[in-house]
Amino acid sequence: MGIVLTIVIGLSGLFIGFLAQRSRMCFVAGFRDFLLVGDRELLNGLFSFLVTVWVLTSLFGMLDLLPAGLPEYGRSGTGRIETAVTTDEETTMAEDSGGVFHPGGTAFLQTRFFWVTLAGGFLMGLLSVSAGGCVLRQHVLLAQGSMDALFYLAGFYMCVAVYYIFLQPFFVWIYG
Repeated sequence: MGIVLTIVIGLSGLFIGFLAQRSRMCFVAGFRDFLLVGDRELLNGLFSFLVTVWVLTSLFGMLDLLPAGLPEYGRSGTGRIETAVTTDEETTMAEDSGGVFHPGGTAFLQTRFFWVTLAGGFLMGLLSVSAGGCVLRQHVLLAQGSMDALFYLAGFYMCVAVYYIFLQPFFVWIYG
């Protein structure tokens, strides 16, 4: 089963990479080209991506194929509506785990999480505009031999590692 899944994921990655290279898909360049010269070609790709994600997420949600722990903005707990009502067993489990039990879940953190996410997205967008393209485009450019893309992605992945090793535990300690 594991080898089949690996092959399916690898072929999917090759197919998506081929489509990204042939379509010149870039989330940042769509806005850049539209604002600078009024070209909507790449912006149409961004909107088609968003519509595809919306349709597939809705479809997978209706078929109950999304993971149970998938976070959703505006909802607490696992993202399921029924988690708003807690049972005595859930209360006991939450108290036994050593954590602080909040009857409303983590809804009080949702607003702060939204603003932190928005600030991180703005910073990532600003850096991508400075680099000349989004992370997807940088992967395509690296595959085409761009050394600038190599340095961009090396910095990107080093920052991902720094976040997960140092910053995420710090945020969990502060907000957890």
